Amino acid sequence: MIASPAKSAKHRATEIEAAYRVHPGVYLIGSLERGVTVYNQQVRAHNLAWALWELQRNGERQLGRVAIIGGGVTGLTIAACLLCLFDEAVTIVLFEQRWDLCALQQGSDTRWLHPKIYSWPAEGSRAPSASLPVLDWSEGRASDVARTILREFSEYSRAFANPQQRLSVYLGLRHFQIDVQTREISWVAHKAIQTGAFFHLDRPAGATEGFDTIVLATGFGLETSSPEYPTESYWRNEQLAQPKLDGSQKSYFISGFGDGALVDLCRLTIERFRQDTIVYELFQDNLENIETDFRRELAKLERDANVFLLLQAFENGLLREAKEHLQLRIRKDTRVALHLLGRNNEVKTFSQIFDRHSSFLHRLLTYMLYRCGAIALDFSQLAEAVARHNIEPANVLCRYGADTMKHLRALFIDPTLVTARFDEMKTKQEQVATRLWAPGTFPII
Repeated sequence: MIASPAKSAKHRATEIEAAYRVHPGVYLIGSLERGVTVYNQQVRAHNLAWALWELQRNGERQLGRVAIIGGGVTGLTIAACLLCLFDEAVTIVLFEQRWDLCALQQGSDTRWLHPKIYSWPAEGSRAPSASLPVLDWSEGRASDVARTILREFSEYSRAFANPQQRLSVYLGLRHFQIDVQTREISWVAHKAIQTGAFFHLDRPAGATEGFDTIVLATGFGLETSSPEYPTESYWRNEQLAQPKLDGSQKSYFISGFGDGALVDLCRLTIERFRQDTIVYELFQDNLENIETDFRRELAKLERDANVFLLLQAFENGLLREAKEHLQLRIRKDTRVALHLLGRNNEVKTFSQIFDRHSSFLHRLLTYMLYRCGAIALDFSQLAEAVARHNIEPANVLCRYGADTMKHLRALFIDPTLVTARFDEMKTKQEQVATRLWAPGTFPII
């Protein structure tokens, strides 16, 4: 755990800079952390931007010319933070592999984004607003959040990126490599010309240029896919939560037990499921008392502790009424099996998935669904399990996450120079999603 707000600003900034540093002048935001959400990544981006600004004010290092790799929410947030903190001597080049910014969430109408619900039952976790100084947003469809972020990014660009040379954006990367030792980047892409919140393309061009600072805001890469049962990205629109119009009952098989898999599990098993309202509907007038009790008990456990025994102990007391409410909400038009073998065939019992592979809320809902008889469990090989449950291939959902290490290493000419540091970052988990910047640092527009 890095820097507490009680330490001096310079001390906090020094610790933050070290936690994000891959190599001198090269930084990674959050890709190897656990418990990652859009909001957490934005907090990390604010922390890093503030730390670099504080160190420059103290004469520790100059930011100079900056390359930001990744045009998703994290990349746009760090870009906007740097633009509003630093003067015109700092210029930014933003690279995005896809053909537009925030491409994952754009048009995603079936996925809900809430800034803090994945930290439930923490205090403030139900608050609908991210309440961030830069690129703020409130809960809503992923497509609406992306629209808000893009609109606000255009406002920051207009306010702080004049003259236009302060911010350059490249889209549709066809070649991209980083030389970590020289901080040179080679690329082939289209330079994008910004008009309001939109971008149109100039002709493609290739270049090799040096940078003083490189920030990796690349996320995690696309999800790993099963060749036998290809599953659309989590962010693509689907109809899992909608009742079947032909009156049939469909069988589904979900393989995996991270947050993506467990969200799909809830959508397929709970009638009228919504991430933003489920805790109110299940716990009703007792919600605040339940949150207090859970916070107290979770504080006694290690951060990554298995919570199966805790949920089991609370089942007939704290969770009794909630389980009764949930029992009345089990979908009638679906039959769902949860495949829990794990990547390395390591999972043998249901209780094993209650380590910190997913948010506490999703582990709680999964436990209650099981106790309500809403799901079957399977620990056998995937193809064997699908055949035994007689599931149509189109109804097999494989949610295995991404191979983030492979995704990151592919950015570098010589990945051996960064692999050890990536391993260390993954082990140490030092990029906390706690607000560490000084209040009032970021100008509000």
